[in-house]
Amino acid sequence: MKMRVAGWAGEPVFSAIRMVQLAEVNVAWRSPLSPSISVVIPAYNANKFIVRALASIESQTLTPDEVIVVDDGSTDHTALQVAEFARHSKLALVLERQPNRGSSAARNHGIRRAAGELITFLDADDLIYPGFLECTVSGLTRFPNWAACFSDRDVVDADGKFISHDLDHPMFRQIVKKVMGGSFFELEDGDLFSHMIAGSVIPMTITCRKSRIDEVGGFDETLLFNEDRLFFLQLIKKKGKLGYFNESLGVWQRHAANKTSASNAINAIKYSDVILQKLMADKDSLDLSPAEIDGVQAAQRRLATQWIYAASRARSRSTIALGRRFLVERRITMGCFLKAIGRYLISSPKS
Repeated sequence: MKMRVAGWAGEPVFSAIRMVQLAEVNVAWRSPLSPSISVVIPAYNANKFIVRALASIESQTLTPDEVIVVDDGSTDHTALQVAEFARHSKLALVLERQPNRGSSAARNHGIRRAAGELITFLDADDLIYPGFLECTVSGLTRFPNWAACFSDRDVVDADGKFISHDLDHPMFRQIVKKVMGGSFFELEDGDLFSHMIAGSVIPMTITCRKSRIDEVGGFDETLLFNEDRLFFLQLIKKKGKLGYFNESLGVWQRHAANKTSASNAINAIKYSDVILQKLMADKDSLDLSPAEIDGVQAAQRRLATQWIYAASRARSRSTIALGRRFLVERRITMGCFLKAIGRYLISSPKS
């Protein structure tokens, strides 16, 4: 069947990569013994992107059993876009709605609703190439000890221009991998937890076993930033193996609304510190080693230093409150605190 996989609803066409034209897609044969697949998409004010994400799922060579879009209290036309797409789509598409509670709560809502043995997470502003589901499901089928399987992604800017490959990140390169054959690799680094303390380098475009998601209790709904990092750290401590396909099978588009954008630096530091506090509070139940505890404490000290340079008038309440806490906990000196506040006071407000 012919399926349009790019340029939906006037969205930018990624001319530097593969989704640039109408593609001839051959749907893979599904064995009755194949695991069932649910795709979960948390969406908040994703009017500009959601149709493109859904179109990329419709283009898959392996059709999912269901696609669940969780509208997290959007104030734009996200829900209308999903409903309109569903009218013309062959996907088993479900729209769930909830008050705005964040992407963790939206993912958990989708997990509870999902009937699949495997759950693929896709953010509403990202997309996947036609072979993503087939490859990640194949990896989980071939390697039953894997908790999750992901792939590399093309990182593009707001205009769709290619920037880099996601897994070229220096932190990911440091992780020890085991060659599994057929472009599949396993993260087998004994220090994987320690590598991930400073920040997750695992793409959130990923297919997971629902049983392993349930083991860690899903996503922490108190976290509005960096929730995937705590999820993966908990998964690793539950002895969940992670594997990946070493080719780009998706797109991560950077734009101003990304949580990872520079304008969100203070919130990223704030919630990163919350994650580290949670790890220390749960160090016994997580069975953290002395080296891992040292790593968490070192990360806490680094965050305090990052705050000094990230003080921003655009996040005034968070900036001062966070700095005050770092000062009380003696993670920064009074001199550093005053220097940062001075920079904050003379800086121009961000638009």
